[in-house]
Amino acid sequence: MSDEQRPRTGRSSFAWSGSLYYLTYYFCTGSYVPFLYVYLSDLGLSGKQVGLLATLAPIVTMLFSSLVASLADRTRKRVRITQVALACTAVVVFLLRLPTTFGNVALLMLCLAIFSNPLSSISEGLIARMAHRNRLNYGGMRLWGSLGWAVSALGCGALWQVLGLKMMFLVASVMYLPLILVAGRLEEGPIVPAHERRPASHLLRDRGLVFLLVATFLTGISNTLGMIFQGIYARWLGGGDILVGAMAAGGALAELPVMFYSSRIAQRIGEAKAVVYGCVVMGLAFLGYELTKSPGLLLVLSVFKGFGYGLWFTVTIRLLTKRTPEEWASTAQSLLTICLFGLAPLVAGPLGGWIHDSVSPPAVFGLAAACLGMAAVVMLLAGRRGKLD
Repeated sequence: MSDEQRPRTGRSSFAWSGSLYYLTYYFCTGSYVPFLYVYLSDLGLSGKQVGLLATLAPIVTMLFSSLVASLADRTRKRVRITQVALACTAVVVFLLRLPTTFGNVALLMLCLAIFSNPLSSISEGLIARMAHRNRLNYGGMRLWGSLGWAVSALGCGALWQVLGLKMMFLVASVMYLPLILVAGRLEEGPIVPAHERRPASHLLRDRGLVFLLVATFLTGISNTLGMIFQGIYARWLGGGDILVGAMAAGGALAELPVMFYSSRIAQRIGEAKAVVYGCVVMGLAFLGYELTKSPGLLLVLSVFKGFGYGLWFTVTIRLLTKRTPEEWASTAQSLLTICLFGLAPLVAGPLGGWIHDSVSPPAVFGLAAACLGMAAVVMLLAGRRGKLD
């Protein structure tokens, strides 16, 4: 059945499934991810140890992300693999409340990376393709994830300040249970006949895609630095857990209108320019992080950063989906995941930890701003050379 022939009720069901998955997934992760490195810091781990722990997930991403995504594409069991990974992640999150030594924490963080990291490639590929196939507004679905993250982070920030951060692992592990059921509603996608399937190596022959991946790597460095160190930095300036949660929530809420209108913005100014503008806005926000001495101002800057992230992320996914074939939906997404959550954190974690301990906490965000500036230049070059047409 062609896209034009699909019943409106069918399209609504697909939009509902994608929106509900994003809402529940980010509501779940928003309850503990913004506070995870703060919790590890409270255990007595140094900035360098926190940075080293942050490298476990990217190493796993580089080693296994494309392999698992390719397996999901070849077997057409993307939905089932997503559900299994979610269940295993829930168990590991529950166990993270137990260890207090660096070695034991590292072991569980490694397990968390093994089970959770393939999720972003496979589920993102499923939903982005579902949106493209059925002519749905991807940003309109993705914004529910930002809303879930914002509500969860803000509410849990206040809750953990009263109950303690250790409680977040118990609550988050229970939240994964309904998420597993929601994942089962996602559309697997059509079968592509063997004689029509292009080899996976076709993906990296696209010069425009290569430019996009390089820009994503640079942006990923800045995003990783923000994710790991902004909560620690807020504490360093004198803020509390409520501020940490409010920063995550404020940034996520700011993404909502931008994500909804991202398709129109990209059509109006061009997709490459839209990505550039997103990078510039985030870069200015991180520059403000470096210069401010007020913890309260961090909340304002995090909202500004959210505007840029909402535009950058949705248009980047849109570009990737348009340039890659249906049969390699998860594999193509895994390349973006490797750059964003593999190579970038592998650089940003140790480097950010060293800068935090040896230079100063504000200098971490100067590096983040510089990387976003370089990403903007890469996308400008790609646009001017016609690589993203």
